[in-house]
Amino acid sequence: MKKYLIISTVGDKSLHHEWIKDNPNFDLVLIYYGNNPNIAQEYINQTPHVYSAKGEKYHLIKSFIQDDIEFISKYDYIWLPDDDVDISSENINRLFNMAKEYNLSISQPSMEGYISHEITKPIPNSLLRYTNFVEVLAPLFNKETLLKVYNTFDLNYSSWGYDYLWPYLLNYPQNSIAIIDDIIMTHTRPVGQNYSRFPKLPWNEMEELLYLHNITNYKPITLKQIFKENEYIF
Repeated sequence: MKKYLIISTVGDKSLHHEWIKDNPNFDLVLIYYGNNPNIAQEYINQTPHVYSAKGEKYHLIKSFIQDDIEFISKYDYIWLPDDDVDISSENINRLFNMAKEYNLSISQPSMEGYISHEITKPIPNSLLRYTNFVEVLAPLFNKETLLKVYNTFDLNYSSWGYDYLWPYLLNYPQNSIAIIDDIIMTHTRPVGQNYSRFPKLPWNEMEELLYLHNITNYKPITLKQIFKENEYIF
């Protein structure tokens, strides 16, 4: 069995077909929230792990983990990308391998396209940056970290603030949270088009979440950088 897993909540225009096009070293779970049986069948033809459910991304993923924690526990690393992330099989394979090589707790590729946080943009000649931040859009967890934090996945509806909460819960490690510059994903859709489905505005949810955990210093920063020539910047 493969040791790496992707779980993604997907609609009718999911880009996951690009993720699995060429020799993936990972398994794929799709949680389909659409209503088209033909598309559902297409997805089933691509991976045996397709489930139908309605709800918010992290609520659905938490339910999936709770329902089959034994299945999750078989994997070393689990990636949770949005379905509008464009990235090749080769780069996902490298993402998993680098996370394992550097013993990362939470990580992500750097990002182009529609960006919410400047820190996620790729840095030329950089291999990776240790940070205090990985965005909720596409976090990669090692198994131990995922099982430690997945109970936070339904603390609000929008998931805003989770990316500040998780490093706090890990006590802000210096060498295990990272943005991997050498691997780039493209976010293909604009952020924040419709918040009407949420009972509260996302920024209000984030403020409440941070206040609840007494998190006051949450600016995303780079702690240390590793260049491709293996030089370090502190």
